[in-house]
Amino acid sequence: MEEAPHGDLLEYVQTRGAMSERRARETFRELAEAVSYCHAQDICHRDLKCENILLDAHGHVKLTDFGFARDAPSDDRGRPTLSQTYCGSAAYASPEVLRGKPYQPSSYDIWSLGVVLYIMVCGTMPFDDSNVRKMLRKQMDRKLNFSSTRVISQECKALIAQMLTPDVSHRPTIDEVLNSRWLRTTPSAPPTCSAAWRLESSSQPSTTDSPMVAR
Repeated sequence: MEEAPHGDLLEYVQTRGAMSERRARETFRELAEAVSYCHAQDICHRDLKCENILLDAHGHVKLTDFGFARDAPSDDRGRPTLSQTYCGSAAYASPEVLRGKPYQPSSYDIWSLGVVLYIMVCGTMPFDDSNVRKMLRKQMDRKLNFSSTRVISQECKALIAQMLTPDVSHRPTIDEVLNSRWLRTTPSAPPTCSAAWRLESSSQPSTTDSPMVAR
């Protein structure tokens, strides 16, 4: 793996605080393009979190740790393959995962991206995960609060709220995220392997769910 002198995204935010919205847009777009590339290959990460997003010497994104990734192709009727494994971190987990229900892994990735973007622009977690039951209730009640001390555009707030909707049927796809009004503010090249982001993986995506694992 190439070096990432700026460390991971969590270290960046802890050290420097929340990103400016312009910087967050650039970084998040690269992350979304990396996830889009994975989803286009029917691969879902299932452990998207700030610790797994590295920043290289130029501040570009490297998406790492594919240990929980799995192949998730659609069936013959075009229906998404469901997962049943609880994996990833509770703070980034979607309501359906926390409730132990079969879930669409691509939609799980979108929820986690919403948590990541919130952290980038607010500098804090959107939900307190010290009590998972209370956190789940707040998620289901759509109790999402933004800092009153930071200026965050309505377009950014709207995108975060869309990604963090508990209703999976209303949660956007990764293509819809990339085509959101907030990300379309600045033109972006289509995602390709030669884009600024990189995928770093030490393991192959699983084709089946592993035993129940939480971390």
